[in-house]
Amino acid sequence: MNSKTQIEALIAPWIQACLDRDWDALLSLCTDDVVFDPPGEQQVKGAVNVKEWLDTFPVIKEFEFGFDQIDESGELAIGFGKGSMTVEVGGEEASMTIKFADVFQQQPEGHWLYSHVIWNANES
Repeated sequence: MNSKTQIEALIAPWIQACLDRDWDALLSLCTDDVVFDPPGEQQVKGAVNVKEWLDTFPVIKEFEFGFDQIDESGELAIGFGKGSMTVEVGGEEASMTIKFADVFQQQPEGHWLYSHVIWNANES
């Protein structure tokens, strides 16, 4: 399986982990030193801190995304794409479209893990 196919194969388990709020499953797709760059907030560094941050994230009701482009150079790859998300905030649902750039690191065994997760909501 080539690198692009391996990285695209992370989409389904990432989405399922988010919908299930299974942060251990989500973080199993990430390096231990993963960095999240959420919109309008400070960076969150390291799996332990990311898990704590995720516990405060609104409940995700619907989520989909896909890569428009994946560029690879050695043991690093970056994927650019877009998607949509519906979250529950204060008993109300809010939907948004998003764009993202994710960085992946190839592990010694050959598989890829998220190492930097960056996303922004598009204006309505």
